Amino acid sequence: MSPESIERRKTESKRDYSRGGCRECKRRKIKCDETKPHCVQCTRLKKKCSYPSVGEKVLRVSKKFLEKNPSPTTQNSSKPLTIQLYRGPNDFSKRKNKVAKSEKRTSNEMSASSSSSELLSKEIVSEAKDGDSSLKTPSSISNLLNSSNEQEFAIPQSETGTIEETTPGGYDQSSIQMSTTPSSLILGDMYSHEDLNLLASDLNDIVNDIMFNGKFDTAVTDNDPLNPLLGFSKESPNSQTMPYNDVIPKHVPLDYIQVRTTDERVYLKEFYEEFAMQVLPFGAYDPYSKTYANPLRDVILKYAAKESFLLAAILAQGAQSSHRKSLLQKDQDAYGSYLSTCLQLLGPALSRNRDKNVRNDLVSNIETILLTVLLLTSSNATTTSQGWRPHLKGAKDIVLKATNSKIRSSKTLILCKVWFADFEILAGTSSSLGGTLKTDDELESVLNFSDPYELSVLKEFGIVQDNGFNIMFGYNTPCVHLFRDLLKILNKKRQEGTAFKPDDAAEYVRLISGFYNEMSIKYIDSKSVVMDDASGNFADLIDIVRTDKGNIALSWMDTSQQAYSLAALITIFTQILNSPYQSPFIQNLNSRLVSCISFLDGCNRVPQQVIKYSLSMIQWPMTAAGINCIDHEERFLLKKFFTFSAELGSGSAEIALKRIQKVWARLDNGKEYESEEGENNLDIVAY
Repeated sequence: MSPESIERRKTESKRDYSRGGCRECKRRKIKCDETKPHCVQCTRLKKKCSYPSVGEKVLRVSKKFLEKNPSPTTQNSSKPLTIQLYRGPNDFSKRKNKVAKSEKRTSNEMSASSSSSELLSKEIVSEAKDGDSSLKTPSSISNLLNSSNEQEFAIPQSETGTIEETTPGGYDQSSIQMSTTPSSLILGDMYSHEDLNLLASDLNDIVNDIMFNGKFDTAVTDNDPLNPLLGFSKESPNSQTMPYNDVIPKHVPLDYIQVRTTDERVYLKEFYEEFAMQVLPFGAYDPYSKTYANPLRDVILKYAAKESFLLAAILAQGAQSSHRKSLLQKDQDAYGSYLSTCLQLLGPALSRNRDKNVRNDLVSNIETILLTVLLLTSSNATTTSQGWRPHLKGAKDIVLKATNSKIRSSKTLILCKVWFADFEILAGTSSSLGGTLKTDDELESVLNFSDPYELSVLKEFGIVQDNGFNIMFGYNTPCVHLFRDLLKILNKKRQEGTAFKPDDAAEYVRLISGFYNEMSIKYIDSKSVVMDDASGNFADLIDIVRTDKGNIALSWMDTSQQAYSLAALITIFTQILNSPYQSPFIQNLNSRLVSCISFLDGCNRVPQQVIKYSLSMIQWPMTAAGINCIDHEERFLLKKFFTFSAELGSGSAEIALKRIQKVWARLDNGKEYESEEGENNLDIVAY
């Protein structure tokens, strides 16, 4: 074995000890899963779990030694965050040589400055381009980085479209203090630079994870990603400045961010029309324009216009979406290049925040990085590489801090909370490992949407409809709270394993009754819809599905709500109460669930419809139906569903179909389904 291989193996083994692990795991020299407030190891061993402060050194010695030799607590230091960029298979040897070369070059600079922000910036530069003394910014967004961050940008008027902004209403106006949106100064007191660093660390990890799993060639990451030929034009978007605002953008047009090169326009359009619609398939209907808006896309574009690392992440997703269609290597290379650019621009953004120490910037940066983390997590969840869980720890802490604070969250953080909660519910129901929220208190905090102000903001975004339906989840708010309580039971079962006893009869009856009532809700009678092709868009998520057997009017509100309620009932009976899947009443529920996609019977290809990615909204319910399905005609319909979903870009649909077909093969041979070795640790999220 070569010396390089030995050094690399040593480096990899060191990374197994989690840098952000708890004190007890660090002391005992074991791997920590970094779950907060209590990690799995400490919970299992009934140890006291606490996490060290930034800069605090944890001695890896016995407790007896610590009691006899108490040492003073290491003073907290404002330790700069190190952004590390994955640079291909030979990353370790290249990094070692680069560090040796750069030590002499940077020694004088580092001694001349004690500012943590300057240290951070130099680390970024050293990783970005060997030999440069300053970081060149992407030409299409250079002016954004040079503009003052003490002011917020004004929403520019587009030549081809305008942007509407609204403020939330519909809540009690009698109390100004309780009803007014919190200012950024108050929010700045709630968050700290450590919150920002934790989120930035998540972003650093998820980008490197994507690039590692994507096996990007060293030439791609070595190639200067800031070169205009790789996607960034020479002028920044037309942005003006105005005082900080927390308004809700609506109907942000495609040309809101101006780009110049052909590739840029293609990638931005792909993100706008494809990827953003995959993340939020159900739109928010605007009765005035009679069109559907995408609240997530609107907010992301608003923030990307002033922060370049988010814009780089957007173009990366556009390049990835374009590559799925074209299979061109240049699109795949651009994807990796934009991801590396995203990281390289993150450091200077944090440096500016530290230099100015402006609370407006702190809140805005937290919101922007949180949006970027959730965006890239969504991207990871739609691929066959499902390594998303480790990258939401910072997001989880921010959301928990926001929900547990008496200070009202900003509108953007409320939107991020819903986005994060959607991940948690899907992970908690579809993944064998569950979500990142492990305790009942955490679930109660995050999966709680009963606050009148939060509901008013979500209604202004269009996330929550007037009838209570939530377009992010695919069901109404009472159903969210039922899923929260279901996740508590599923978490308990995962923790206790074979020792779990389903003895809380009253709670199970309450959940069964609750989901049955939600299943019975009727929003719209689709039979009364007049199918007029002239209008194009119907209100209230009514869709016209064009099949080989004719057009079918479909209410996605009713379809999605019923599908999730039925799947939840099946989950309670089979996974908690251990009812046999062959039971007539289970098969009756399963048949009703599969009937939600009966319109696919007349489709030999992906159906043509206005709400293009609507199938992905009900992927988890159909997964539950597939695992318990014994009827061959229903299996054929389910296979169509997952095949079409995969063709629409869902990587998790491919994994789910393979898993379901293994279940069917064993059931047909008269065997009970048993997970293969390692499958229980397969982190599949039906996203």
